[in-house]
Amino acid sequence: MRILMMKGQSQYGGTRLFADLAADAFRRRGHEVEVLDLGQTDNGGMLVLAHAAGAGPVDLIFTINIAGEFVDSLGRRLSDLYGGAPHVVWHTDYVLSQADRLKGTPASTAILVVDPTQADAVRAIYGAERFNHLAFFPHPAVGQSAPDDATAAEFAERRPIQVLWSGGFQKPEAPWTGVEGPAREVLQEALDLALSVEWIPPHEALDTVLRARGLDLDDPSIRGAREAAALVDMEVRKTRRFEFLKAVARTGVPLHIVGAGWESQLYRFKNATYEGPVEMTRMAELMARSRVVLNTNGNFGAGSHERPFSAALAGAATFSDFSRYYAQVFQPGVDIELFNWRDLAGGMEKLTALAGEPERAFEYARRAKAVTLAGHTWDRRIDLILEAGEAVR
Repeated sequence: MRILMMKGQSQYGGTRLFADLAADAFRRRGHEVEVLDLGQTDNGGMLVLAHAAGAGPVDLIFTINIAGEFVDSLGRRLSDLYGGAPHVVWHTDYVLSQADRLKGTPASTAILVVDPTQADAVRAIYGAERFNHLAFFPHPAVGQSAPDDATAAEFAERRPIQVLWSGGFQKPEAPWTGVEGPAREVLQEALDLALSVEWIPPHEALDTVLRARGLDLDDPSIRGAREAAALVDMEVRKTRRFEFLKAVARTGVPLHIVGAGWESQLYRFKNATYEGPVEMTRMAELMARSRVVLNTNGNFGAGSHERPFSAALAGAATFSDFSRYYAQVFQPGVDIELFNWRDLAGGMEKLTALAGEPERAFEYARRAKAVTLAGHTWDRRIDLILEAGEAVR
């Protein structure tokens, strides 16, 4: 099979690395793969047209976040330019934050999301038939499989970083800038609802408030209001991440922090090393030197982030907020440590204990790595891409 992949710009190189790893996995299966790099030009559309003019037909197009909405001046989509090849787009962000792209994406494009409730949101707002194929695609692990530590003592010796935390700092400010009146009240009520429970999908929180105000969710005229679930998602994420920051700081556990914007917050930590923003390849290297990796799951309470699988591949244990998906894939308390947002104090007790028990972290890491290698690498995940392509071929 001849596969065309396109990659664009990416903060910390994340989606660009995903594209390269996917391409490598396809090649290991014997497929011919070309990766078209759109991130090195300001006019990706022209580059696509120039490439398509000489490329000939392909069997599958795969992109990450980008190009679902592509259309040229003649109304041609990517599939049209490449001989009718099915196009599969994997959205790694909260999908309603990409509403403009979604609305411009044809129904024949297969859409993959990182939390199954995001597929529910798309169906609820745009209709069950909006896309011919809409499915859950969990993150695969990133990085190389680290050498196995033979014993807990070797694990502790090889891994000088006790606890690793990555991600840019975001402090919740006054939300809903520029939104006034009833719309602001609705958003605030949805945020209050979302923060009052362990987790609720953002679109369900907002729909609950709209329904309580007597609005008909089947009315197409309020579609834009329902898309504002992306704003609720953003505020939940920032608020909970900041609460997590303060709670972790109070524990005093030794931290190695990477990410942008932390300079103003380092005073909170009595025992932390700050490296600044790093590329995802560097993050994978740091995981291989870490005992425990922290993960906050981006408000994907039924879905995934790449960190737990990448940490496992690197031989580290993971401490994460609860996700229904992780509870299905792993065994909490056996190969991963999960905490609940409604019991953050209890979660910090778990973190302090795990950080101070390298023997237990070693056992978690060993078991989680076996789970990850068995089913959560790019070599495993490409089957979902191939299935999506066949579904819309």
